[in-house]
Amino acid sequence: MQNVRLVEPSILFKDSFLDFVEDVKKTGYESYELYTKAEKDFKEFVTDLINFSKGINIPEDWVPCSSFWLIDRDEVVGVIRIRHRVDNDYLQMIGHIGYEIKSSKRKRGYGSRLLELGLKEAKKLGLEEVLVTCNEDNIGSLRIINKFNGEYKKSFIDDETGKTVLQYKVCVV
Repeated sequence: MQNVRLVEPSILFKDSFLDFVEDVKKTGYESYELYTKAEKDFKEFVTDLINFSKGINIPEDWVPCSSFWLIDRDEVVGVIRIRHRVDNDYLQMIGHIGYEIKSSKRKRGYGSRLLELGLKEAKKLGLEEVLVTCNEDNIGSLRIINKFNGEYKKSFIDDETGKTVLQYKVCVV
């Protein structure tokens, strides 16, 4: 994990990021829809992510959101999104943080490292605590959230997937 770091989105990682997107697509993550623009116009996709972090040109009903890529050497192995606030019912439901690890890199500590570095970025945004959610059957994410002393808040059913989602509060250190 010595070479693992978070970076802001960059065209320098185009091929590796598109490989990550293909992995997300194959594994059936719901988050794939967030990445479809990268497959069509990567440069514009990166520009949008940078702008969204600054509150520029954000889609209606969205809030500023900073995206970071977890890089090991020069490979994108994970992505984290940090919403700057969760000030409506929908955002309260999905929380401040969403993240994915490339399927071939799971169970190697990348998820924990990603959340650790993401919490440092959340602190830079002025957040003192964040809401993090995961599906009830996602044992890996549950372990990561518990590792960071996640405090259980509530459960709800995701209307789109029908799955039970667990919500935790994690203090930003």
